Amino acid sequence: MLHGKLPTDVLESLVFTRLGRKDPDLVLGPGTGRDAALIRIGESILVASTDPITGSIEDVGWLSVHVNANDIATFGVAPRWFFASIMLPSGSAEVDIGPIMEQIDDASKSLGIAVAGGHTEVTGGTDRPIVAGFMLGITREGQYVTSSGAQPGDSIIITKTVGLEGTAILAAEGAEVLSGAIGQPMLGEARRLRNEISVVREGLAAFKTGYVTAMHDPTEGGLAGGVHEVCDASDVGFEMDLDAVPIHPSTASICRELDINPLELISSGCMIVTCNANHADEVIGRIKKDGIEARVIGTIVQDRSKREVVSGKSRSTLPRPITDALWGALTKIETLRSPSQRRARRRSRPRW
Repeated sequence: MLHGKLPTDVLESLVFTRLGRKDPDLVLGPGTGRDAALIRIGESILVASTDPITGSIEDVGWLSVHVNANDIATFGVAPRWFFASIMLPSGSAEVDIGPIMEQIDDASKSLGIAVAGGHTEVTGGTDRPIVAGFMLGITREGQYVTSSGAQPGDSIIITKTVGLEGTAILAAEGAEVLSGAIGQPMLGEARRLRNEISVVREGLAAFKTGYVTAMHDPTEGGLAGGVHEVCDASDVGFEMDLDAVPIHPSTASICRELDINPLELISSGCMIVTCNANHADEVIGRIKKDGIEARVIGTIVQDRSKREVVSGKSRSTLPRPITDALWGALTKIETLRSPSQRRARRRSRPRW
């Protein structure tokens, strides 16, 4: 199998069919396009999500908090408690855990999250630090939205720009390769996109309007994978205006240089929101009130087999990504490094 999360057909045949006993308090369990689980505890609903960070070394702690917090925010719920399982490669020293924990601490404080527990170890099972995060939030019955409520005729809204997380990762991991190709100023812009990766503010703002029918965080597979997942979960299709999809200049530059599709690049920081078309302006206005860009890029349709993009007079089916564009891009960056760059990289990371 390719790098990244498992294909939908494998999940449905080998994972979702083996889920232990049925529990009446499990309100929402595993499924395609579901960002978290909902668990009933008395009169409260616990929102729980887990995600590992495997594609980044430089920002692994920072991303672990934000990516897991985003999953909770897609339900319109504030993330509150974070757990981290940190696995360091053989040869790691005490000094290596400090930067990771500093990033976790800073990211958690920025969102008002408490680090409630976790686990740390050195293992021979990896050649890079990996953080598997687990996030919890809490709400009341009916005070949430899922990814499965999109209705025919709804507008599809996205926030910010596509490929945010992937752009930031590639700028950090491939800086010495990309700086000469796209220029240091553009690389700096790409690097700063790491500060846009949270969707907590827009998720909570959109939910408060009362008009949102579904929300989803398009991580692996990017926007292309994300819209397919929303429609899978909601049993609908979509028509998307390709020319309306916002792409940051630094994302476009990096994607051109590495020959990857920005629509298939991991997109934490970009939220997919669906709502009744009559209220799209109100939802967008509320999000923009917090200083976050948002726009309509398409429409939900009844026919679940219709998954189309339109550009000018051209119309075509949007392929479902087989894997995220990030993995191929990281491989290409490694092949583009000169011998001296590889030696310098090894010296700067003697253990990894």
